[in-house]
Amino acid sequence: MKDATASPAAPLAVVIPAYQEAATIADVIGRVRATLPGVPLLVVDDGSSDGTGAIAAAAGAEVIGTAANEGKGAALRRGMAEALARGAAFVATLDGDGQHRPEDLPRLIALARPDRIVIGSRRGAAGQPAARRRANRVADFWISWAARHPVADSQSGFRIYPAAALAGLSRYGGRSRGFAFESEILIDAARAGITTVAAEIPALYGAALRRPSHFRPVADIARIVIMVAGKLLSRGMDPVGLLRSLAGRRREREERDAATS
Repeated sequence: MKDATASPAAPLAVVIPAYQEAATIADVIGRVRATLPGVPLLVVDDGSSDGTGAIAAAAGAEVIGTAANEGKGAALRRGMAEALARGAAFVATLDGDGQHRPEDLPRLIALARPDRIVIGSRRGAAGQPAARRRANRVADFWISWAARHPVADSQSGFRIYPAAALAGLSRYGGRSRGFAFESEILIDAARAGITTVAAEIPALYGAALRRPSHFRPVADIARIVIMVAGKLLSRGMDPVGLLRSLAGRRREREERDAATS
């Protein structure tokens, strides 16, 4: 898909979950609009008390509001369901705090396919805090095992989903309200034949952001590992999946080494 914005057969929508993003949301929306003019842009205001929703609407986004903070996973599902109801064949997601550069969206779109989730991966970028990097690597290991193929930067919310990966959103109701949803959907999609690929993006942290991340490395990774362990136990710990994910990781390293030698 060379240009999702110009292909009537593959319409794209952008979904931004937002909680207390008054300082950044207008800038993010403006940059999305400049990068992908005419593409539907949905902001899910997840119970913010700082005027995030009103600022997003004034900046030109369509806003879906919630009465209370329900968590990132629930906000994403609301936005995704609305995008699918409008006929989107692909849904792009990015955060509202400025951690993801909207200007990188075309790089992800260029890799999008109906049987592929594209993840904006920060694994090769400098600047990621050490604790966050270690936590992400732990999550990547477990999710890759359950998905039976290597998943790079499983905790990045900068993604392009095909509609097929979002067909069963209703089954997540009542669980995976927070960050675990973005991990669980990768595993479920892989088991339905939808794999992931990575598009390298910069890692923006520290002074580049207006507020600390809502992600809590210890608590959120623990919830993700528990979720993944449940899926592995349902398959007898899936030793085949472990072997496939490790073999895939080795192939990736060999290909990188060959490309740089």
